[in-house]
Amino acid sequence: MSPSNGSARLFYLDNLRALAMLAGLFFHAALAYSPMAQPFWPSADVLNHPLFDVFAWASHVFRMPVFFLLAGFFAAMLLHKYADGAFWRNRLRRVGLPLLLFLPLLTLAMGVVIQFGLTHIQQKPPLLAFIQAMLNQAEPPAMPLSTMHLWFLYHLLFLYLLTWCGRILLNRQRLSWFTERGPNQLVLLLILACVPALYSVSVPFPAPEWIFPALWALWFYGVFYSLGYACYSIPSLLARFEPFRHYYLLLGALCYAVYYLLLPPTLIPQSQPQGWLKLAITVLESCSAVLWTLCAVLYARRRLNWDSRALAYLSKVSFWLYIVHLPLLFFVQFLLIDLPLAVWAKFILSSGATLVLSLLGFHILVAPTRLASVLGGNRTHQA
Repeated sequence: MSPSNGSARLFYLDNLRALAMLAGLFFHAALAYSPMAQPFWPSADVLNHPLFDVFAWASHVFRMPVFFLLAGFFAAMLLHKYADGAFWRNRLRRVGLPLLLFLPLLTLAMGVVIQFGLTHIQQKPPLLAFIQAMLNQAEPPAMPLSTMHLWFLYHLLFLYLLTWCGRILLNRQRLSWFTERGPNQLVLLLILACVPALYSVSVPFPAPEWIFPALWALWFYGVFYSLGYACYSIPSLLARFEPFRHYYLLLGALCYAVYYLLLPPTLIPQSQPQGWLKLAITVLESCSAVLWTLCAVLYARRRLNWDSRALAYLSKVSFWLYIVHLPLLFFVQFLLIDLPLAVWAKFILSSGATLVLSLLGFHILVAPTRLASVLGGNRTHQA
């Protein structure tokens, strides 16, 4: 990953990003059939199965950290390639513009979909029943402003700002002390760095979707963003972790297994762990997040560094899929709630239909327009 390698393609980063985005669709689809998520998920079905919890929270601990690691890597690449002004123009166009354009549209779309659910569903999920009770009040309370699932773009803008400040204020020699540590020492430092942020929030860690930037999220995801930035700036860094990838994978799995067993049966605030139990769960959560995020990149580097037409296509549509999939998924799952189908059939149908509708939307609404250059993405080259 050396900057001196010219225009070599980094297929594995694009392929990893595409697969992580697809995993996000399945993660959100699984929450509707998760016993733990029943009280708060809008499309929660009366049918559920514990295996959806196992999958959902396993993917949850490392999927978004992977995205932030990739974001940090690409930020370092762009800053190496362009001046600060060009960097900001690029990021505002690729991150700021989609946030500004789609957040109002998604807010409207989500309101329409929720209203559809309130009107047509007989077996209403607990959250929909709660919303309906609020709306039936003489003076319904105003809903707080939310960035919904676009919180990733919102917090990325703050991390870009912190990157710019760090390049001006931080001493490079002081920072090099961390990157000169051995790989396992660095892993331990990353885990310890995540613990305070995760301890300050519920378990599993929530989505920081409210309009005020979440300091814990900037801290936690900033750890992975910084790691990605360092992986580009120090080309040998990832190679140092390479000999330990199998151990990281197994240790991460062990930590996740214990973490999952210690999780509360439901995610309502009253069931949240406290004290030493909360600290133990948080440490295990941090271990799984760091170890599996590293493994995702290391295994992608070995197994996904090739040009695949299918993955190239998925990479091209992944940004659009990320933006539009959630209201589409809720709509499809609302249609399925009252049908007498098996829980696995509902999961497969809702995931597949959402994917198909999203891809059709890309080719109808995005591909023929200028949005394609903003949302379509390009295969990544080294700077």
